[in-house]
Amino acid sequence: MFGRTEGNSPSPLFQMVLIIDYRQNESRLLLADGNSVRSFCGERGAGFDQLNCALDELGKEARPDGIAVVLPEKSGTDDVHMSWSTVRAAVSMANSLAFAWGVPAVGFSGGAGGELVTAAVEALRGADASSRVSAFYDGEPNITKPKA
Repeated sequence: MFGRTEGNSPSPLFQMVLIIDYRQNESRLLLADGNSVRSFCGERGAGFDQLNCALDELGKEARPDGIAVVLPEKSGTDDVHMSWSTVRAAVSMANSLAFAWGVPAVGFSGGAGGELVTAAVEALRGADASSRVSAFYDGEPNITKPKA
């Protein structure tokens, strides 16, 4: 279990977190609990295939206690560069699942290896069940640029 506190008052513990990570041109979902991290990876655009695998693993009754999606930092100083379509797909998946399950969804700037899970849990601290992710794009718009 991942501990969660708000101020000095205890609040529910996160037993399982779903992490959506679409960086590096791949679709990666992670189910993390206090004991293990299960990873579901695929090619770019295979997010729903990975979601199906994760849902099969969860079973019909189980659901995560929160959802965290990796997003580029608003400052633009990190190495997380994602296309607008990728950001939009990740945010849409996170918010849809959060709404259906009644759990919080938050964005965070990511991390590597074990830091990814720690950063996701930290981002979820203090979030309530109605928390949702807003999309942010770190690149230059190219919708009006002519195709080459």
